[in-house]
Order: sequence, then structure tokens, then C-alpha cells
Amino acid sequence: MPTAVNYAMFDDLFNHLKGFIDSKIQEVGNDLQKRFGVPEPAEPFVLIRRFTPADSIVTKGGIAIVGESWQIEAYDDNTQSLLTSTDPLRNVILFELAEPDIQECVLSCQFNAKALDTEKPIKVSLGLRRPGQWGAMTTTSWSTGVTLMEDFQPYKVRAYFKKEVDAVTIQISVQFESSGILQIRDIELLQAPVKVQP
Repeated sequence: MPTAVNYAMFDDLFNHLKGFIDSKIQEVGNDLQKRFGVPEPAEPFVLIRRFTPADSIVTKGGIAIVGESWQIEAYDDNTQSLLTSTDPLRNVILFELAEPDIQECVLSCQFNAKALDTEKPIKVSLGLRRPGQWGAMTTTSWSTGVTLMEDFQPYKVRAYFKKEVDAVTIQISVQFESSGILQIRDIELLQAPVKVQP
């Protein structure tokens, strides 16, 4: 028959195991924050590039120019209906640029946007695309969601750049998770030095 001592021993063992697991989860979270987090910038940001409707878009189809904005639809003639559950309905690459000629910085993509006729937020991403293992390209992205709105709203998304052996390509893209239309304008890419931590 179990005794109070046995229960206390199991409780103690359980609490130690729980504390160990919690500390490992915290370590993994800190490592991910260091790797994928965006450090604080030393303001002010400096403009790298301002995009206008006269600039060529990488992805073609399902995109129209309306006044001073791009109107991007979730579907185009080439949208595939057989996607895995992790793939966006449509990924639209707007612009690609060469990496900045500095060792490290915080990048910021600022824009005005509105989402129409959508069920889910439309993501606008700032990504760093680089060669991975066996020649495959990998992209690390930071994104913000544009929700259903009638009027243009200001948005920004930041990314952390650190020069590595292989050059990266900066990518500004849009991901649709449901049907809808994104109108986006006043797209700017800026950079700022990383704030020195004391």
C-alpha cells in the first residue's frame, strides 16, 4: 500500500523533472530569439529604396496597378489547388534586392495597405534568402498581417541582417492564406545600425 513518503518522493521527482523541462524550453526560446529575433535598432533608419508602380514586380499575374498602389489578388491563372496544409494559398514575390554593404543592421519595410474580401489576414513578409545545404535556397522571414480594412493603414515589418559567407537576397513578399485582395502602396526599405547592448 502506497505511503505518504512515496507520494512525496514522486511529487519531488515530478517537480524536478518539470523544472528541468521548463529551463530547457526557456533555453530553446532564448536561442530562437537570438537567431530569429530582431535586435533593437539604433535610430534613425536610413532609406535604402522607395518602390513605385514603375518598378517591376518579380511575380507576374493577378497583379494590377490602381492609382499609386498595387492590387494583388489571392488567385491568378497559375494558382495550384493541390497544396500542403503548410503552404500559403499564393506567395507573391514583390521585390528582390542585393544585401546591404555593411556587416549587420536592422532592416525595416514600411508600407500602407488594406485587405479586401478576405477571411484571414494577408501576410506581408521581409525575408532573407540564402543558399542552403545541397544548393537549395532557404528563406528566413519576418511578417506582419494586414486585416480586413476599408482604408489604407500604415504597417511595418523588421528583419535582422548579419553578413555571412554566402550573400543573401532581400525579399519583400505577400502570402495569402485565403481568398482576398491586398492593395499596397508607399513601400520603403530602410536600414539602421544595431543598438549596442551594454
